[in-house]
Amino acid sequence: MGHFFFMKTQSQIDKLALKPNLLPYPHHVGAPSIKPTDLTSFKQNGLSKVEKVFDKRYRELVEQAETLQKSFIITQEVYESKYKFEPLIGEIYHLYEDSDGGRTLSLIEPTQWTRKHLYSVILNSDMTWTRVD
Repeated sequence: MGHFFFMKTQSQIDKLALKPNLLPYPHHVGAPSIKPTDLTSFKQNGLSKVEKVFDKRYRELVEQAETLQKSFIITQEVYESKYKFEPLIGEIYHLYEDSDGGRTLSLIEPTQWTRKHLYSVILNSDMTWTRVD
């Protein structure tokens, strides 16, 4: 009767000799079976939280864009209006509608003039105009 020797390949020996506990499969017959962890709920919870974070940031950006657009429109309306003085930073001025549909910027208070008052504005240091109520 001949002797049968089970010969291991060099790659099998290397894997067992290095760190058998890190192998993605059992390294011997008596080893416990390795079952992959179910990450479905982790992924769903993570995605849900990320969606909320992005949704909140998106809404903030939309709000900032709308505010910027309103500020631009007000600034444009004031600069395109008629006035014969150089406005001073930090001072309040009043925008009125003319009978021809144009606009006039004035120092005159709405209570002191019969023209249709549109809104009041203040000149900022960056030369933009902000509506004041």
